[in-house]
Amino acid sequence: MFNPKYVVSDQIIIILSEIEKLTARLNQSAIPYEVLTHIKKQCQVALTHFSTQIEGNKLSMEQVSGVVEKNKTFGLIRDEKEVKNYFRLLEQIPGLMKKYDKKINQQLILECHSNMLSGIVERNLLGKFRDVQNAVYEAGSGRLVYLPPEKDDVRPLIDDLCKWTSEAKIHPIILAGIFHNQFVTIHPFVDGNGRCARFLTLYLLDSLGYNWKQIVPIDRYYADNRNLYYEMLQQDYQHNYYYGRNETNFTKWIEYYVSGIRIVLEGTINQAELYKTRNILINNRQAKILKYLKDNKSITSVQYAKRFGISTRMAARDLKQLTEWENLSVIGMARATKYFLK
Repeated sequence: MFNPKYVVSDQIIIILSEIEKLTARLNQSAIPYEVLTHIKKQCQVALTHFSTQIEGNKLSMEQVSGVVEKNKTFGLIRDEKEVKNYFRLLEQIPGLMKKYDKKINQQLILECHSNMLSGIVERNLLGKFRDVQNAVYEAGSGRLVYLPPEKDDVRPLIDDLCKWTSEAKIHPIILAGIFHNQFVTIHPFVDGNGRCARFLTLYLLDSLGYNWKQIVPIDRYYADNRNLYYEMLQQDYQHNYYYGRNETNFTKWIEYYVSGIRIVLEGTINQAELYKTRNILINNRQAKILKYLKDNKSITSVQYAKRFGISTRMAARDLKQLTEWENLSVIGMARATKYFLK
């Protein structure tokens, strides 16, 4: 039975406390719907870019956005297929949580692998645990970095990890961090292990109540320093799984993992607030009315509608957004409602 070794160090306790405060701040923030929708889409593109970039995908962030949102092509067929698969899978997280009752099991893992690698690896490898021994080599030098468990141990190790994940009574973020590391350690597939580990960790965090409004691109932390990411996974253990990594002490990894979440979470909150203060999503009508109200006391939705030749319903929506974004204050009710510049 999987029984991970780790110590909840002072550093972990402090950072988890900071994460909880940031989480509460994000949950309590009134992010306008349009802003939230915009940042969510940005986050999905970023997660797709960073997780695939770690594995060698050559597409830039802008190119990934073009591929998944506008069906553009840049002549990199495999890379484009890879980001399309990953992006589509991110969109399926709510459905997968419903289908698998927010649990992680072998069926979920194999389904995710099949969808993620479809059109990229041979069909006989899709959604199947490896039946051969594989290894991780350093790019360039070809040096052996890691020799994972033998093929016959893969399924029992995955079973143990899934069972532990469903039964462990520990902080959800620590649980997700350990799952991430152990999944990569088991290396259950011929290809796609890192991408599956990162995706399943997002699924796990979401199922445990930590989806941060789906706007926090955690994988940015790993991609920003890929060498450190791999060093923290491997640490100082010998390359052979059976000579130390099978008895990993996860403390250093957890410290690294929670630090990354705190950094990216704080950055995301700051970005969301920047969107609000800079009025990035204000449309032309709204921009003009804010300028108008600098010289005029107030406006009603009927006046707004006549001014721009739109329906009163659309006018009310525009003005409601400006109120939610704290650009306007309001007095009165229904048609008598007047909007003032704050």
